[in-house]
Amino acid sequence: MSARGGVVVSEEKREEARRIVEEEPGAGGCAGEAGGRGDVEELREVLRSVSEFIRELREPLEKLLDTLLSAMDGSKVGGDVAAFYRKLREEGVPEDLAGEMTREYFRARIQAFNIVDLISKAVKRELEEE
Repeated sequence: MSARGGVVVSEEKREEARRIVEEEPGAGGCAGEAGGRGDVEELREVLRSVSEFIRELREPLEKLLDTLLSAMDGSKVGGDVAAFYRKLREEGVPEDLAGEMTREYFRARIQAFNIVDLISKAVKRELEEE
């Protein structure tokens, strides 16, 4: 028995695996060359389909990122925060509590902006590399 990568494999199992690879069509051995070509062609077709799918996703992903980033526009955030504060005050929330809630709301928006910014940069980088 020998240990490879922490797995113990008996010589008998190794010989059985070698025999299967050499006998099975398309299993990677020389005897299975014709079957292997079919597998390669099938893999190429799958990869071609995946590549087309990714290309089709590019435009919707870019639109989604633009939408997310526009929602985090500084003037829009300022307007949203002001509207949040006004609504709290209109509903009778005391000024000090409304101020604290508004600060928390603002912090949450800024934190969300940082996350969206990181995600958008990563996605754009991936799209550009493609």
